[in-house]
Amino acid sequence: MNKAEEFRKIMTISNTDKVIILTNHYQIVGKVYECEECNRESFINLTNASLCLINDVYDNQTCDNYTSSHYDWLHINFDKVVAFSFKG
Repeated sequence: MNKAEEFRKIMTISNTDKVIILTNHYQIVGKVYECEECNRESFINLTNASLCLINDVYDNQTCDNYTSSHYDWLHINFDKVVAFSFKG
């Protein structure tokens, strides 16, 4: 099973499409979008995504007040994901 299949399996088990993704530099919060035309093997496709720097998360204990960017659509390379968690 590849990364994309594992991700979708965990999303199904979690029974939600809301996800928190950590990369080396960002915390990203959004809703997973199952785009038929998108490269779903290489990218996580999100809608209503918010980003903040990891340093802001750890320095201030929250990302809610320190969000640096909002995106209607955001595509994240699976290879850049360090950790993720689905939230209900």
